[in-house]
Amino acid sequence: MTARFTVLASGSGGNASLLELDGFGLLIDCGLHPRLLTARLQSIGASWERVSAVVLTHTHTDHWKDAVLADLRSRRIPMYGHAKHFAHMERVASSFATFNAAGLAREYADGRPIELTKNLTCLPIRVSHDSVPTYAFRVDGLDEHQPAPAWSIGYAADLGCSSPELISAFAGVDVLALEYNHDELMERASPRPKFLVDRVLGDMGHLSNKQAAELTATIAGRSGEGFPSHLVQLHLSKDCNKPELAAVAGREALVALNPTTEVITARQDVAAKTITLVRRPNSANRAAARVNRPAPKRRTVQPSLFDDSEW
Repeated sequence: MTARFTVLASGSGGNASLLELDGFGLLIDCGLHPRLLTARLQSIGASWERVSAVVLTHTHTDHWKDAVLADLRSRRIPMYGHAKHFAHMERVASSFATFNAAGLAREYADGRPIELTKNLTCLPIRVSHDSVPTYAFRVDGLDEHQPAPAWSIGYAADLGCSSPELISAFAGVDVLALEYNHDELMERASPRPKFLVDRVLGDMGHLSNKQAAELTATIAGRSGEGFPSHLVQLHLSKDCNKPELAAVAGREALVALNPTTEVITARQDVAAKTITLVRRPNSANRAAARVNRPAPKRRTVQPSLFDDSEW
């Protein structure tokens, strides 16, 4: 049940992560151009031959590329997405018709686990973001000898606010991969137009470092001792955040509950550190909550309908 999880790229320029288990490779999003995605796979000792499926969070173009659909079709690699994701692709993607005709577009639904293999499931959790619908995922590695998952990953790359459903789903994960998009002061002081700042700060925008830290602490408090073992910070803004600010916020969120959690800040230009996942001795206690923290609350800013993933 040993697995490897690597964020290949994260940011407004393109997002993709790879989970490998027993010869099955799952890409979470495919938002890099094919040549760059190929190079990023090679940089971690992987290749397209080790990719078995793709699961899509949403349809902003930093999370999928039309050209990648053509590659997936030629390699017979299916993509799992919501019906509305595929309806959008049908309208805008030249490669989608042949991809769909090949039977490679596989639909998932809210809250229904995707059974990828007998040892790997992926649960879609709908989140608040202005590409409707957008999903986070809980990925569980299973074996027939134990009722509890051997390991779990919680992955939420784009969201404007938390929810009780997300907190519940992510309680007890080994790897918490969560958006730490912006520093709020930097965002407000940026030269961006007001409608864009309002969009980012709104409940259908992106998490600030402070919001993400509050959510991180809430999830850790709802989890057993030692969970999560890794915090992976996703989707940092190039202009309105700094890796050191995000890292400090993440460490401070965990210092009281899990001071040994490793914090990894994912980057746009290079793959992040690979995390090895195995069943830990206390895996059966992953959901033994220690602190019943309420869900983070925030002021709602009216979101813009601007739909440009380059920001």
